[in-house]
Amino acid sequence: MIWGREVLFVHGAWEGPWVFSPWSAVLAEAGWAARSMTLPGHGPGEEGGTPGLADYVRALGQSVWEPEKTILIGHSLGAWVILKYLEDHDVAASVLVAPTPYAGLSARAQKLLLSASAWSLFKILFLGSTASLARPGLVKALCFREQTPDAVVKRYTERLVPESPRVVRQVALMPLRLPGEGRIRVRRLRKRQKGRPHLIVASDGDRFMTPGELEATARILGAEMLKLRETPHAVMEDDEDRRVVRAVMGWLETKLQEPGREPE
Repeated sequence: MIWGREVLFVHGAWEGPWVFSPWSAVLAEAGWAARSMTLPGHGPGEEGGTPGLADYVRALGQSVWEPEKTILIGHSLGAWVILKYLEDHDVAASVLVAPTPYAGLSARAQKLLLSASAWSLFKILFLGSTASLARPGLVKALCFREQTPDAVVKRYTERLVPESPRVVRQVALMPLRLPGEGRIRVRRLRKRQKGRPHLIVASDGDRFMTPGELEATARILGAEMLKLRETPHAVMEDDEDRRVVRAVMGWLETKLQEPGREPE
């Protein structure tokens, strides 16, 4: 257990706080203080809005009560939101799970999305259509193992909410490195977070972000990497034996344990 610290979970695009439920239960059983935030537009009755990435970062700032005592754990785009927040704030530690790279999706990942749903992306990017992800077959292909039971994928898909088309456009434009809320200020982030404890969890089974594509993000943040084998993008849902969350907890205990206090 980490004494005097609180874990704050930050979900990703299309997701909600529920995505971290498997891990928060493990932390609660171990006596850790943990809670989850909801990004703008992802709560009940909030669908249909058009918040941007800056709104997500602002919401994170409002959810962090005591930065120096807070451990941030984010998934996918939620991890990128943490990166942006860390440009101007220090926290006890951060864990970025299958994060969106600091400069956006790789050309390989963008090609994957185009091949999976080109017309839907066109409507979102250029016609302002609602960014819905309601097809279990597509969700399974992008986020799960081939052998994951369809019932698990269906339940997961039914809980997804429409993503802000504004956010989708901003993520799509990230690789262009345009000034604005969709760009990480690399020098600022590197200087501020030098020597602080950060961990990136990456897997060679993630179709969106491979460990190799996250190495630059790790270097900028000065983060260590926990490399998984064959784990898909939906890391928490796939973590049935809770091996990954326990590895994360062990890393945090090693980095944040008070001198003279034995880990429990």
